[in-house]
Amino acid sequence: MKKVIILLVTVLFSASTFAQMNFFKDSHDTSQIECKHKSLTLGPSGSGISFGNSKNFDGIRFNFRDCGIERINGINITLWAPRYITGSEINGISFGVAPSADQLSGINLGIAAVVSGKEMNGINFGTLATVSNGEMNGINIGGLATVANGEMSGINLGGLATVSNRGMNGINIGGIAAVSNGALTGINFGGIACVAQKEMTGINFGGVALVSQKEMTGINFGGVAIVSQQDLTGINISGIALVSQKEISGVNIAGLAIVGLDAATGFNYATYKMEADKVTGVNIALGWSEIQDLTGLSISCYNKITGRQTGLVIGLFNSTDELDGVQIGLINIAKNNEGWTKVLPFVNAHFD
Repeated sequence: MKKVIILLVTVLFSASTFAQMNFFKDSHDTSQIECKHKSLTLGPSGSGISFGNSKNFDGIRFNFRDCGIERINGINITLWAPRYITGSEINGISFGVAPSADQLSGINLGIAAVVSGKEMNGINFGTLATVSNGEMNGINIGGLATVANGEMSGINLGGLATVSNRGMNGINIGGIAAVSNGALTGINFGGIACVAQKEMTGINFGGVALVSQKEMTGINFGGVAIVSQQDLTGINISGIALVSQKEISGVNIAGLAIVGLDAATGFNYATYKMEADKVTGVNIALGWSEIQDLTGLSISCYNKITGRQTGLVIGLFNSTDELDGVQIGLINIAKNNEGWTKVLPFVNAHFD
């Protein structure tokens, strides 16, 4: 089981490398790029209706391909991707094959993609992808992918993947995966996986797995596994396994096994096995519970307490090194009892 889980963690965390990809080859050195700012304007200078590559404009603007623009306010319609976007800003409504600027604010609709070099704000939709080299805020939708090299906030949806190189906040949905190289906060859904290099907080769903490098807190559901490198807290439900490198707390349910390398606290149910250094609360593992220290109630076919049991265990076979409570089962072993009372059928007890 542990080898399978380690493999799963390795595969899923490799997905986070998507968040480190550089989607921007545009150079800040524009000395080799010559842009002509010719346009036909209907209206006062710098405003009204423009046809051509106007550099600064307020109003309705039509252009085949933007090159070296500075600031456009209003409605900007371009038929082709720009030559470069360094230092550009578009505010309002942008539409075209690939609306692009260093800063995009407003409603941005791309037949292929929407791309920003620094920041994207508003309603952003790209049929193939919505991509920002900096922050992305608002409603962000990419038919295949939504990707931000900085923070991503709002409603973030990628048909295949939603990826942030920093934090991701809000409603975050990836058809295959939602991946954050920072914290993942809000309502987080990945058709296969949700992966966070830092904390994962909120309502978290992974069709196959949820994986967090740090704490995972909230309502957590993984079709196969939930894995946290630190604490796992809340309502935690997994089809096969729940695994935490530190403490599992709350309502913890696994179709096969719960593994808390440090502790498990609250209500714990596993169809096959519970394994933890310390368990506090109610523990039910139909097959086998292997616990170092137990405080509370444990129900399993085999309760193996390698340290101290404080409370009640119920099973077919029960064993503890140090009993301070009651064992109920066919065979009950309390190694701190004297003489024949170390091993008793049906009931054994010891109280300090």
